[in-house]
Amino acid sequence: MRSLSRFVVIASVTLVIGGCSHGTVRDLPAAPTPVAPVVTIKSLTITPVGGGTMFAGGSTEITSSGPLPSSGAMLGAFAQYTDGSGKYVAASWTSSDPNVVMVVDSSLRAMGRGLATLTATAEGQTATETFKVEPNMAGTWAGNFVIDQCGAGSASMYDAVCGKTPGREPGILPIGKAAPIAFQIVKSGTDLTALSSFGELRGTITGTDRGQNFLTLKGELTGKGTTLTIVNWDSRVKTDLMEGFIGFEVRIEGLPTNAALTAHFDNVTRR
Repeated sequence: MRSLSRFVVIASVTLVIGGCSHGTVRDLPAAPTPVAPVVTIKSLTITPVGGGTMFAGGSTEITSSGPLPSSGAMLGAFAQYTDGSGKYVAASWTSSDPNVVMVVDSSLRAMGRGLATLTATAEGQTATETFKVEPNMAGTWAGNFVIDQCGAGSASMYDAVCGKTPGREPGILPIGKAAPIAFQIVKSGTDLTALSSFGELRGTITGTDRGQNFLTLKGELTGKGTTLTIVNWDSRVKTDLMEGFIGFEVRIEGLPTNAALTAHFDNVTRR
């Protein structure tokens, strides 16, 4: 009886050991490798939003990298990504009318007056904006200038230029007088040359395009013994209208000193 009990205990121990040995050789399943989410462009926007206005002959650089500026506006294609990030990207650009605007290398050039739609494409996303091009100051202009102030260093010069003395011949340019003006501006870069006439006086004056269609001119016009020296011509072109002021001096042969005048433009338009 004792021998049988001892055999049962030994057999049980052997089974337990066998069962444990079988469990240790089984392989555990490998953990799955995490898959990174695919980030793509969700939307594309051309900035400045709403397009813009350019002047013929001008150009603007196209931004192709970096974040939105903290202030101001840049021209470029801004991409919003599916992970919430955003940045400027290199895009393919096309214009609906290359005679108005066209993309050359990395800049947008204003070619001529009109409206054109600019389209940017990147990774299958597209965006469009309309750009307007206005003519620059080059061209033929005509209208009047109106005298605002007139003074002279001598009585005879005052009478000849500014005078409104009753019973005498009026001066040639008294205050309030509207006189004809015409000029043809040629533009090369920022340099300006203008073949001009103030009534019967003629001359070529020169100046500078100061940007945003503001200009300055200086020079002399002569005729019939009279010299008109433009000290300051400061004006701005708004499409087909030029607005501004002129400061000039007049010298007449045979009369002492000069007359100094200021005037403003009156309906000076592109012809």
